[in-house]
Amino acid sequence: MPVRSIAIPTRPQTDTIVAIFLVKTFGKERFPGVESAGVEVRPTLLPGENFDSLLKSGVLALDMAEGPLDHHYKSFCTSELAAQYLGVEKDPSLTQLLTWSRRDDKEGKGTISRDALDRAFGLAGLISALNKSYPREPQKIVDAVLPLLEAHWRSAKEHHVELPLDVEGQRAKGTYQEFMVKQGAKDLKVASVLSNKPSMPTFLRSERGGKVDVVVQKLEASNHYSILTNQKRGVDLSKIAGLIRMREAQLANVLVPEDDRYMTQIGRIEEVPHWYYDPATNSLLNGGIHSKDVAESLIALEEMLTLVKTGLEMSAGK
Repeated sequence: MPVRSIAIPTRPQTDTIVAIFLVKTFGKERFPGVESAGVEVRPTLLPGENFDSLLKSGVLALDMAEGPLDHHYKSFCTSELAAQYLGVEKDPSLTQLLTWSRRDDKEGKGTISRDALDRAFGLAGLISALNKSYPREPQKIVDAVLPLLEAHWRSAKEHHVELPLDVEGQRAKGTYQEFMVKQGAKDLKVASVLSNKPSMPTFLRSERGGKVDVVVQKLEASNHYSILTNQKRGVDLSKIAGLIRMREAQLANVLVPEDDRYMTQIGRIEEVPHWYYDPATNSLLNGGIHSKDVAESLIALEEMLTLVKTGLEMSAGK
């Protein structure tokens, strides 16, 4: 019989909600119908009820009924048992989720910070608040939290699986480039990538992505660029901003002042408004996925990389 209900022994907690997410996401073949199953609280079982009998009646028991997904008297928490049962316990995109769930369940530390605001607005704290507000509505609590867990999982999957494969494929095609540039006493790693994914620069600047210092991202189907940096490295982009603005003006037959301070200033300049020098993120932005109304750059990719390299070398850094 298709699963029509997921039974838990008490109010939804971090561990059980993560387990619910896992069975709904990865358990569709093992438990047909589970993706649309509702959630109910069953504090006690009827005589003779167990995991198998409940499943035959369309009820999947989580953390109860002494079944394979019941963590009582076991060294694993319910979400870990669910991951093992479904064969996804080694999936790198689930590592943080399972670690957080276990820490909350076994150590009572869903949020480690001692800061009162962090604890109140951490997900474990918000789940507790939901339980207090809706003590008899477990479905409402689960429905509020599952989209957040799915968003984290999708982001982690992209970071650990999809983006590495994307970069590997671009390396093979020659559309991904890396080179070193010296800015003052710093040796900077620069990467150029064709990608529409906003998360690509974050990945490339991470340990897993190669700890790139400057990412030049060009959109796949247009000539929009983003030049982003690892802010901890204190990269000076001002000279790049000046060179890019000067070249854009030349290509557009627009006159600009022969004033270095004007051309390298933060924000925008009137003559080349489609480039924004953002001091908050230390980046140079020429539109993108969320700003398609911004005019495209007139500079070809290879020339852009030359301007980036030259601009970095011209500055002594911050």
